[in-house]
Amino acid sequence: MNRLLPLLIALLPLGLACQPSPKTQDPAPSPAQADSAPTANPPTNAPAAPPSSAPASAPDSAPTSNATMPAAHCQAVAQLNAMDPRRPVPLQPMMAWHQKQNMQEHLVAIEGIVAALANEDWEAVKKASASIESSPQMQQMCQHMGAGAEGFTQMALDFHTRADGIAEAATAKDVKATLKATAHTLQACTSCHAAFRQDVIDAKSWQERTGQNHVPGKGH
Repeated sequence: MNRLLPLLIALLPLGLACQPSPKTQDPAPSPAQADSAPTANPPTNAPAAPPSSAPASAPDSAPTSNATMPAAHCQAVAQLNAMDPRRPVPLQPMMAWHQKQNMQEHLVAIEGIVAALANEDWEAVKKASASIESSPQMQQMCQHMGAGAEGFTQMALDFHTRADGIAEAATAKDVKATLKATAHTLQACTSCHAAFRQDVIDAKSWQERTGQNHVPGKGH
């Protein structure tokens, strides 16, 4: 099932908004140093923390945030965005991650539909398609995600509306019609990804570009 998930990276590359890190910024402490950081009033006889054996820039260290990205990285991101002709969809980081999770779920649903159809398991087809069908919740989410990108909400809602036809064809146990409905749904996917890309920005910039005041939580 996870074989389809890497396609997300190709379908929805990021357009990052970053700023160079200050030259005088102190390097972030290593995990070992952070764990052994002294308290506000350390005892005078407290033993010194052991030195960290991990290099400051270990390959598996956490990625640098947008606010402290090196200037060279910001320049590379700007070059990538300049080459990408698609329209940006401004999103705060948590919103962008939530959207990526949704895209992963959509891919898993399509994989489930195709696998079930190969076995003519009609109930499994309908179960898989139910997660991408239109609903008031889907409409609200699409409107929220597309607040700063004209045309995005309409294309996103079109995808879910097309997905409604998959269960309808499966109810009739019509293989050909189910395949056509699935292909019709996928066409909406490719059209939307060909037209739009994520543009991850800070909360203040997002509010200025969308005219909305929203602080996303774990959901989005």
